[in-house]
Amino acid sequence: MNTLIKTVDVFEVVTSDNYNEERYLEENPDIRRAVKAGDLKSGWQHFKRHGQKEHRKQKTREHRDAVLMIREEKAARIRKILKSGVDIEEIDDFVFDYMGTERKKLFDFDETEKVSSFFYDEVPLGIINSLPDGLILDCGAGFRTVYYENVVNYEIAPYLTTDVLGFAEDLPFEDNSFDAVFSFAVLEHVKLPFEAAKEMVRVLKPGGKMAVCAAFLQPLHGYPHHYFNMTGKGLKVLFEDVLNIEKQFVNDGTGPISSLTWFLRQWVEGLPENEKKRFLKTKVGDLLGQPHEYLEQGYVKHLSLDKQFELASATLLVGTKP
Repeated sequence: MNTLIKTVDVFEVVTSDNYNEERYLEENPDIRRAVKAGDLKSGWQHFKRHGQKEHRKQKTREHRDAVLMIREEKAARIRKILKSGVDIEEIDDFVFDYMGTERKKLFDFDETEKVSSFFYDEVPLGIINSLPDGLILDCGAGFRTVYYENVVNYEIAPYLTTDVLGFAEDLPFEDNSFDAVFSFAVLEHVKLPFEAAKEMVRVLKPGGKMAVCAAFLQPLHGYPHHYFNMTGKGLKVLFEDVLNIEKQFVNDGTGPISSLTWFLRQWVEGLPENEKKRFLKTKVGDLLGQPHEYLEQGYVKHLSLDKQFELASATLLVGTKP
């Protein structure tokens, strides 16, 4: 990682040296429930028996203070790119709130306890590391396990790593404010995806990079609503008139095997016990693992490119604003 970019690792893999009972139980609710029920004496007992092998995580000791230090610096940069006269409130810990009662109503906001969290792969990481002095908007960032000084985490949920609260269809930033814009697994969850796409392009600087991922063959899921899935062509239509699209692709995490295993797992979970046993006798049970377990199989590796787009769990897009 580029050492010029300040980051905070919000989580750490637990070891015998860094183990902390409070933080371990906080981050692993299944273990916390087992301890409370008396099935385990302590989190430490679980860690020694299972957690070490499972590479369980806990929040780092200094993550809150470290995030706050970076956010204070980031807030100064955010203030400079807010639209003139924008109705936005700066709340505790240098977080900006652009939700508003009317916007919540307009965009069908609902409270939820679900947590959206995933890691950056090589495409966004490459962009982040190429812009140590730039500013990147992650529109619908979810909860970030690594907090970056050059990424503005824009969300509808007040996670520890959220910088600005608001909706994708109405961004509070000036035109041409960001050197890059990300949107991963978000457009299917916004009420007005065309408006969200226009807003993301509006705040992107000329020459800036945009990286987008949107659902295609995925079951109903997510926070707070799931509105639209889109084909590769559908994703392209959102941006082809305003971006020079460099490539559109399917990666290991969004290929057809993700669709197949996801659909089959959900199907099995929705069956009564007797039907479930009958269904599993059809050998579908061999395909209920995680997608990465099948990546080396011939029926995954040698699937034609046309079929990858036809069956992909999601398609990805990278473009440059002319």
